[in-house]
Amino acid sequence: MEQTDDKQEAHFRKLIQDTGTDAPSDAFTRAVMQRVHEEAAFHALMQQNAVDAAPNAFSSAVMAQILASQKVAAPKPVISRGIWYGIAAAWAALIIACFFLPGNEPQSAFFSELNAHIMSSQVFSQQFSTIPQPVMLTVIGLSCLVLLDYFLRNNRVLLNKTARS
Repeated sequence: MEQTDDKQEAHFRKLIQDTGTDAPSDAFTRAVMQRVHEEAAFHALMQQNAVDAAPNAFSSAVMAQILASQKVAAPKPVISRGIWYGIAAAWAALIIACFFLPGNEPQSAFFSELNAHIMSSQVFSQQFSTIPQPVMLTVIGLSCLVLLDYFLRNNRVLLNKTARS
């Protein structure tokens, strides 16, 4: 088998020597070189006449005009200010009422007399008698803190808006 491979290899070498290497024609070489020169000239022309980039001030000025032309609707609160004052007044009334409701601890004579006077109408006793007083005070206190947080955040937002303008 090695003899066949050697014969074939010798035969291929003889064929390659007889054929010789191909040399490109002069026209082909001139055409390729012409294209190389054209491409080099094109790149030089593009670098000389490159498009200038817009300055940063131009971009920010255009964006400022776009933002100025858009009208931004002022946000309206879901619950108006008057309603919030009404809610705050109702919570204040509930806090005051909790001081006069009977609790589990003994009360002074003054509060006992006031409770007797208020409870004679049976308005509060029917509604709040099942809720322990510490639970009611906790709920009302937390609600007051939430309302206070809401009002403080709104005041801070208003102050920030006036400081920016």
